[in-house]
Amino acid sequence: MNNFHDGFSNGSYDDLLEEYAGGALSGKPTQKEPVEKKSAQNPQTPKRTPISQKKGNNPTRMNRGNDNSFDVDLKNAFQDRRNRSFSSSNHADSSSTRSSGDSFRRGNRFNVNINYSDKDYGDGRVVDNAEKQNQSNTNPSDKKIISFRNKKFKFNPDALMAFVHSNTEMLISTAFCVVIAIVISGFVLSCVNDVLAINRDSTEQPIEVVLPNDADTFDAIKVLDKAGLIKNSIFCNIFAKVMGFDDKEYLPGVYYLTPDMGVERMLTRFQTTATRGKLISIVIPEGFTIHQIFDRLEKNKICSADSLYKVLDTIDFSDEFEFIAKIDNKNERYLVLEGYMYPATYEFEQGADPASVIRKFLNKFDSIWTDEYSAKATEWGMTPDEIIRLASVIEKEGNSKAQFYQISSVLHNRLKPRSPIPTLDCDSTWDYIENYIYPRVPSNAERSKYEKNYWTYECAGLPAGAICNPGKASIEAALYPSASNNYYFRHDKNGKIYLAETIKQHEANGVLVDKANKEG
Repeated sequence: MNNFHDGFSNGSYDDLLEEYAGGALSGKPTQKEPVEKKSAQNPQTPKRTPISQKKGNNPTRMNRGNDNSFDVDLKNAFQDRRNRSFSSSNHADSSSTRSSGDSFRRGNRFNVNINYSDKDYGDGRVVDNAEKQNQSNTNPSDKKIISFRNKKFKFNPDALMAFVHSNTEMLISTAFCVVIAIVISGFVLSCVNDVLAINRDSTEQPIEVVLPNDADTFDAIKVLDKAGLIKNSIFCNIFAKVMGFDDKEYLPGVYYLTPDMGVERMLTRFQTTATRGKLISIVIPEGFTIHQIFDRLEKNKICSADSLYKVLDTIDFSDEFEFIAKIDNKNERYLVLEGYMYPATYEFEQGADPASVIRKFLNKFDSIWTDEYSAKATEWGMTPDEIIRLASVIEKEGNSKAQFYQISSVLHNRLKPRSPIPTLDCDSTWDYIENYIYPRVPSNAERSKYEKNYWTYECAGLPAGAICNPGKASIEAALYPSASNNYYFRHDKNGKIYLAETIKQHEANGVLVDKANKEG
C-alpha cells in the first residue's frame, strides 16, 4: 500500500484500518490484539486496542464479512475527507461509494474521516459533530468577516488620553503644520486671484476710484486696495514690479473699475485717459483741525488723506508764502500748517493734486490776512503767527462771536508781562493733545515733548502751535479784544459764559454753573 498525507499520521492503509477499525476493513479477521505482522514490521509501534473494545464506546454497528463490528462510517468518512483534502484535485469520481466488502481506493490516496459522536466536555459544553464540521469547512476569510462584524467596539477614554499625553508634541506639530498649510494655501490662492480674477463677478455698477496727481504704482495699488478691488496689496506690488509697472506713468482722474478685471488690467487702465473728476463743493467749518479737513477731502474723493500728509512732510511752502517763512518755532510744533488751512467753502475736482489742494487753503488765508491785521499784531507786541495761535484757542473756547471778544480779553490779560496768572489754563489745548496728537505720535518721548509745548496748564503763555484753524471772527477777536479786568471764565452745559476778575468770584461762578447744570 502506498502512503498518504492528508492530515493523518504517515502509514499504510492497513495501519489506518487497524488503528480505527481493528483490522475489519483489511480483509483479515478481527482480532482482539493488534496484528502480529504490524508489530513485527514495526516493533516500536505500541499495541492498540480496537475501538470496538474501548470502554464506553457505543458506535453504530455495521456487519461485514464475518460480522466484524467497527466504528467507522466509511461512506461519510471517505466522502468528507475527500471534500476537505482534495476539493480541488481532479481524481476519480468523489461520489463513488463502495460496499462493505469492497476495497476503498482512489488512485494511491485514501480519504478517511472518522465520524466521532458528540462529545461532552463535562463543563456544559457539547460539541456537535455536524457543527464542528461546518466550522471546519468555513472559509478562513469568512471567519474573519464574521468575527469583525460581531465584535463590539468599546471606547476607552483612558487609552485615548494616554495616547494624547504621550504624543502631545507630535499632535501639536501636526496641527500647526496643517494650520500653516491652510493659511499659506488660502493666501496663495487669494494672491493669484488678484491677478487672474477667478470667480469674481463684474458688478452691475462699476466702482468709482480716483487716482491723484503724481501717483506712482504704490499709490495706484493703494487706491485699488481701499476700493476693495484687490485683496493682497503686498503681492500686487511685487507683481507690478516684476511686470515692469514701476516705470509707467499714470493719469490722474476718475476711473470706473470692476473686480473681475484683475490688477494688471486695472494698472493698464490707469495709463489711459481718465474721466475728468467732477467738481465737488466742500464746506470747511471754522475750528476744524488739519485731521478733520483731510478726512473730509478724502471722503469726497478729492484726494487721499495719506497723500495730503505726505505733502506736509515733504514740502515746506516757505518759499511760496511769507507768513510760513516767518514761523520761528517749526521744530517745536506738531503740524506747522495748523492754523493756516483757512476754513471756507471750496470747490475741488475729484482726483486733484494734493499739493495743489493745500496751496488752495494757504492762498485763501493769504487773501484774508491783511496789512491792517499785521499792524494791529505789532501794536500788541505779537507776531502774526502768535495771533493765529491765540485765535485758535479762542475759537475752541468760545461758543459765539460775542464770547470770542470776552474770552480774548481774559487771555490778553493773562498774557500781559506782569500778569498774576502766567498760564492760560485752557482745557481745549489738552483736548487737542489727546484727540489729535496722541493718535499719530506713538513715541512717549514725542508725546512728552508736545504736552510740554501745547498744554497751557503747564507751559507759560501760548501753545507752541495752533490747535485748530480759526475763522475770521476769532482772528479779529484776537486782534480786537473787549476791554476788561477779567482773568477767569467758565461755561455751563448750555454754553453760557461766566466771567470773573478774582478767584473768589470764579469759585462763586462755579456754584452757579453747578446749579445750572443740575437744573438743565
